[in-house]
Amino acid sequence: MTKDIKCSVSNGGISLVRRAPKRPCVSVILAAHNAGEHLTRAIESVLNQDYEDLELIVANCASSDRTASVCERFVDRDIRVEAVSVDNNSMSCGRAAACSVARGRYLLFVGQDDWLGAGFLDAMVAAAREHDAQMVIPEFSVDTEQADGSRVFATLSHESCFWDGAEAFHQGAAPFVENGVLAFAAGKLFTRECIEAMAELPDMCHNEVSFMTGCVRDLARVAVVEGARYHLLQPSTPAHAAFDPGMFARCQEDYRRLRDLYEYWGLLDDAAAMSAVHRRYLRELIRCIENVCASSNRLSASERRDRVQDMLDAAPTREAIEAVKESSHEFGIMYAPIARRSVMACFMGARIQDIVGRALLPFVSCAEARL
Repeated sequence: MTKDIKCSVSNGGISLVRRAPKRPCVSVILAAHNAGEHLTRAIESVLNQDYEDLELIVANCASSDRTASVCERFVDRDIRVEAVSVDNNSMSCGRAAACSVARGRYLLFVGQDDWLGAGFLDAMVAAAREHDAQMVIPEFSVDTEQADGSRVFATLSHESCFWDGAEAFHQGAAPFVENGVLAFAAGKLFTRECIEAMAELPDMCHNEVSFMTGCVRDLARVAVVEGARYHLLQPSTPAHAAFDPGMFARCQEDYRRLRDLYEYWGLLDDAAAMSAVHRRYLRELIRCIENVCASSNRLSASERRDRVQDMLDAAPTREAIEAVKESSHEFGIMYAPIARRSVMACFMGARIQDIVGRALLPFVSCAEARL
């Protein structure tokens, strides 16, 4: 027998559609805003898993399209599906609302445009149980939609492993920090206790990076599962993307969050460990410079120069440049102009990359799409 539950959060009302009677092992959390185009696929990929001991909680974040009707259709069809509504379009608020009513032992986060591969939940839950893991990281397929409707696929995977102990995880986390996997929640399986502990930290739901740094700061048992595939859908980047005035501020904030995490871990003076933070920052910085130089915007030439100069002079930039100088070749034609603080050379490098269409970044950051 189902029952109604009502709850509230400080920044918006939540209305729960219904409640399933049995406490599930896994609560799948899906926050959605105007996600009608891909939401059905995301939901069906969860419900069609062989693993069935789950609940799916979809948070409708003030959508103006058919997202609400899609949610209602699945709520009526499957007792495992529940829906909550928040009165703003913040995905972070939606995620928090869904978490507040989740009942599972484990919580899995799914992006509104993403989907789970066959056997995903079986593999993830098995790893969590085998190792008593607090977090399980899957294999990722980054699927990028092209302008002509085709898709380009890139797989981001690591060999299956398990870190038993905080120090082992801290040392092993570097590749996941650098390639951005620890910058977003989608695809990760967490214990309920991990999410509840994170929720007690101040200002930890501001964006994806703050959420994730809050989640992982006290972890000691983390598993990686090769073959459990989570599909991340990334839209194609237009030839001249729109200018994003807040992009560099977010880049700096993410750097600060990661730096604070490494300080909490006692690794701030460990050059090898901190290299991952610096390398990620520098790759994101290059994206910020390209956004100013090559985007379609109405900034004057002097405004563009001033913005790029501020980026080049920023303290994190100087720290990163010094930290990665032994591997500067990995950053292509942009490293030298940044190191020399040459705005004009940065403009030229960004234009060249725009013309040849050559991507220097090995992994498209997913955090931007999930704020």
